[in-house]
Amino acid sequence: MNIEQQTPRELLQQFYIDNNLGLDGGQKSSSVRIELTPKFNFYFPNFDARREAVIKHDIHHLLTGYDTTIIGESEISTWEIASGCKKYWAAFLIDTSGVMVGLPFSFSRVLKAFARGRRTKNLYHDIFSNETALDMKIFELREILNLNHNPKNIAPNLTDVILFTLFVFYGAIYSILLLVTFPFLLLYSIYTGISNRKLKL
Repeated sequence: MNIEQQTPRELLQQFYIDNNLGLDGGQKSSSVRIELTPKFNFYFPNFDARREAVIKHDIHHLLTGYDTTIIGESEISTWEIASGCKKYWAAFLIDTSGVMVGLPFSFSRVLKAFARGRRTKNLYHDIFSNETALDMKIFELREILNLNHNPKNIAPNLTDVILFTLFVFYGAIYSILLLVTFPFLLLYSIYTGISNRKLKL
């Protein structure tokens, strides 16, 4: 069946399997896993504000076509910020990190995602409840969020470039401040990775 005619509820299970995200995308997990290399995963604690936003984020992947690679996550993070995270502060903070991590790998793709976001909406605007969004057709959601008329290869204009540059300055300052927490997150990642391996034995 054409993906456009399917619903997020029908597609998410396979999306989680294809991307090794567990049966529920890790919503019930105590930690969030980010695969940096095949042998090392980075972890940070999963918290309620992140859980509140993650189902919307996962549906956004289906709607936008951005994948779960480093660049893909950077693109969707940039798109979410540009289209507005609203009250979902956890999404905004995590997305800021996502933008900065992927930026060195593909500046042009990340900039295009920002331009696309400025012309579209997302589910953080609470246009629908999660349950309603899960049962709507992909093409319906894309149309309502204006994604059908704004593809991934959209050409940024001068305003997009200026606003994105200002955001990158903010992101750089945020990243520097975040470095203070890095030793603690590294220790948490090592501990969580060892614990997970013991559970599999």
